[in-house]
Amino acid sequence: MKRMLACILSLMLACGLLAGCQSKPAEESGESKDGTKPAAAAAEEKDGEELPTITFYHHYYQDDAVDAKAMRALFDEFAEMHKDEFIFKPVPVEGDPEAVYNKCIQEIASGSFPDIVETGGWNVVPAASEAGLIMDLKPYIDADPDFKAGVGVNYDQNLVDGKIYTVREQLETMGFWYNEDLFNKAGADTPDKWQTWDDFVAAFDKLKASPDVKTPVSLNQGWPTNIMFMAHLLGTQEGRDFIDTPLTTFDNDAFKGTVDFVAEHALSQIDTAYFGAADSESYRDDFLNGDAAMLFNGVWEASSFVGDGLKIDPAVVKPAVFPTNENGKHAAIMSASCGYVISDKLSDAQKEAAVAFVKYMCSPEVSERIFTEVLAMPAYLGLDYDQYINDESADPVVRKLAEACKQCAQADYQTCAMSSLWGSDVEMEIGGKYAAMHDGSKTADQIVAELDETLN
Repeated sequence: MKRMLACILSLMLACGLLAGCQSKPAEESGESKDGTKPAAAAAEEKDGEELPTITFYHHYYQDDAVDAKAMRALFDEFAEMHKDEFIFKPVPVEGDPEAVYNKCIQEIASGSFPDIVETGGWNVVPAASEAGLIMDLKPYIDADPDFKAGVGVNYDQNLVDGKIYTVREQLETMGFWYNEDLFNKAGADTPDKWQTWDDFVAAFDKLKASPDVKTPVSLNQGWPTNIMFMAHLLGTQEGRDFIDTPLTTFDNDAFKGTVDFVAEHALSQIDTAYFGAADSESYRDDFLNGDAAMLFNGVWEASSFVGDGLKIDPAVVKPAVFPTNENGKHAAIMSASCGYVISDKLSDAQKEAAVAFVKYMCSPEVSERIFTEVLAMPAYLGLDYDQYINDESADPVVRKLAEACKQCAQADYQTCAMSSLWGSDVEMEIGGKYAAMHDGSKTADQIVAELDETLN
């Protein structure tokens, strides 16, 4: 999948120098949060042995987050498994993944790169690869069929000029969720019956007219609208061709058609009360409160449909994938994005250790734990989701997550998230046009012309 470099290296280096590292790494001493010494620290104390050392920076620092605790456990287990071969030091960086990204940019500016990092989707590859500081993982992947199976869509999505600089063990996977009860009250066909986008429009109109539905969907000027935008663009061959072509202009009939569709059949049809700012989480709250009939978000939202304070019955919440303009075919977003990145300045022994870690994180065994414990869709696409869907004794969150993951994995067409495909700067520029699409103040041609100016 082709992707646009968000900016040239000099600009990114300048930004890195200005922004600096927003957060300080936690626990660099190697002592764990419970006061015990993990395998990496213990290995250092072994009779003066000089073992290769790998320092790994990641963003899973939170004590109270289920996914963070599960990921840290996996990191520590890997360190313990290999303590006699090398020293593996996982170091959490407090803050969101941008803090890890900022640390990388700061080091790139000085001509270096951390041993190995996990950037959580923040794309450090353009700057780091341009500077010649990071490893190409493709030779290792090509030489190991199990590794190739484990990286899944990473192989195509993160292929840049014949090289794969990053692999992520979990995917940003997105279809949407719907409230079956509200659809039934409105007399609208549920998404599992939709054949094309025309069925979406018909259902949307019935939901909007129903006194039992406060809004068909709640959106904001960013994330949830981006999901619908990319899904619609993916729905035609012309749109898929546009996605697969290096971005030089937005003056394209398929892109303009998507601008018109999202404006006419979604944004302009919802009340301002259900159209928030880009950083607003109200679109989620509106669904969880029973106001909205649809929620455009990822499969990970499955974990939200539990708890005593939930205002909707979890049994009426169903996962779905988007329709296309081809009868009966469906589309979903499955985005590998930027994940593990390894320095090319390591010794051969260090490189082997770092690659072993990435292989471990993409293995079938760890992938299953990422699914059941981290509650995310792993990059490894060989997981048997039916075993959870058909197990009535399984955790209800895991079962719902399995249903959502299976639908997205089996969608006829898939693409990256907008930010992974075109870069976060382009994503922000497109998001900045949603207000005009909501109030009808600009045409698709005007929006395209303004977007093109940002590319020059």
